Amino acid sequence: MKVHHALMVFCSCALLCHAQATNTDQALLNEVRAKYDAPLSRNLQSFDCSVDFSWKDHFKETVRVGDEGTDDELEKIFQPIRNRVTVTRQSVTVSAAGLTEAEIDKLPHGGMAEGLLEHAVQKSLQNWLSASTNTILPVPGTPVSFRQSKSGYNLDYRIQNSDIEMVLATDMRLRSAKLKGPQSDHFETSFEPGPQGFLLKRWTMGEDGNWDMFHRLIFTYTYQTVDGVQLPEHVVVIRESHHEVWHYTLSDCRVKTSQ
Repeated sequence: MKVHHALMVFCSCALLCHAQATNTDQALLNEVRAKYDAPLSRNLQSFDCSVDFSWKDHFKETVRVGDEGTDDELEKIFQPIRNRVTVTRQSVTVSAAGLTEAEIDKLPHGGMAEGLLEHAVQKSLQNWLSASTNTILPVPGTPVSFRQSKSGYNLDYRIQNSDIEMVLATDMRLRSAKLKGPQSDHFETSFEPGPQGFLLKRWTMGEDGNWDMFHRLIFTYTYQTVDGVQLPEHVVVIRESHHEVWHYTLSDCRVKTSQ
């Protein structure tokens, strides 16, 4: 009886300690999530902006392949196209004013130049979307484990059959994340303080999961305030494998919020 009683007490203490550790980790996770500016997880429903881009300036830094078009085609056909991007909580859509997909396909080289620009804008804002919705971090209630380190914290959790380790600074800024599993992957980030929390400044990842030298994708963001919301203003996309550098600016932005 005494052995059985002792075992029951031990199990009760173990369960209590586990519950306390879990509660502490969940409280810390909520604290971390609250430190980030995530407007699309609050009352921002969507926004749309004009995309300002110069093909002439683009090829001062980017190696030209040839299928983008001639100088004359870029200046007279592609530069006048007015692009606008719409960002919601679920998607990023780039559209060329007054042109259908079928009409873009009939442009020189099948509209390759327009397609490349749209892809650069879409890819960079999809990455920003992960930060602006807080989906870059584990959702509340996810079983997580925090471990203190010399540089801050390590945050561990599991999704399906993969283990994920995040590295956080002492002030809880996310520095990197690593996926450990059949298809391992990782990315690195840099955040800066903003009026309403940490803002994504830089995101570095391997192209198609390849982190070999000169195969990185690097996205950087600076911000503007529109109706009290921090939105990207100037975005730079570097694609090392193709020696591409894309600069674009978002202007004439309109936000849609819920009450």
